[in-house]
Amino acid sequence: MSSSRVRPLVLTFDAFGTLFEPRQSIGQQYADAARTHGLTGLTNQHVEASFRKGEGRGRARLVESANTVKAFQSSTKDYPNYGKAAGMDPRQWWANVIHSTFSAFLTNGTTVPDELVASLFRRFSSKEGYRLYDDVMPFFKQLHDSRSTASASRSDLSRVQVGIISNSDGQRVSSILDSFGICVNETGHDSAVVKSTKSYDIDWVVTSFDSGHEKPSREIFDAAKALSAPISGGDSEYLHVGDSIKEDYYGALEAGWQSVILDRDGKHEGELPEATRVASLTLLMQKLIDSEKS
Repeated sequence: MSSSRVRPLVLTFDAFGTLFEPRQSIGQQYADAARTHGLTGLTNQHVEASFRKGEGRGRARLVESANTVKAFQSSTKDYPNYGKAAGMDPRQWWANVIHSTFSAFLTNGTTVPDELVASLFRRFSSKEGYRLYDDVMPFFKQLHDSRSTASASRSDLSRVQVGIISNSDGQRVSSILDSFGICVNETGHDSAVVKSTKSYDIDWVVTSFDSGHEKPSREIFDAAKALSAPISGGDSEYLHVGDSIKEDYYGALEAGWQSVILDRDGKHEGELPEATRVASLTLLMQKLIDSEKS
């Protein structure tokens, strides 16, 4: 991060694993929903085992597990990027994942109820399936207050533009954040940003599904830069924050951005320069404030 800034800042975040995480294990949430809709003879462990297959990262985080997911992995292989190239709707793609997950537990001609598929999609499109990390709401409140009052003090924080860059499907990130009370500009979703007098916490969202490119590819960062241009005028500094070294840290660097790794549990200590690693969004805010004072 620059020690001083003369140009407006475009600040972007990864979503899954950076701003929020699953409220309970995937196995428990899927199994609970299945039992509610009449499927029997399965346990949380059975469902978890149907999901998990080895260690992994990347898009597996979008089904809220630290492990690569078997059903998710199969659908990703057959229909990459949530089936966009095959003309699939994300709901249809996730329905395939859900059917694949429960297929081993179906007996005597039973099928996965449509209501179960709809219920799980709703759950994982809102705070019902997730929890925010503890430092997220205080960060956005402080940033919101700074952006609202900074113009009077001529601080550059008034010019900070905030976006999301996520390997995810369509509108789900926006709906999850909105459910927590983080205000997302819905007109700035992988399309031209419409300027508004309303104050938003998130000015726009770029997803891999809508952009057609996944992190760490340069193209998704270029799409974000283009989306920010109507507000910034294109003459900005660009800083991306995420929890994946490959997708977020190096992806941003190789696209010509600055990047910071959010390392809440300290697992990347010693892997990166200390100036590019923060343990919390509280410390990130302090870096932003310090850079304004320099």
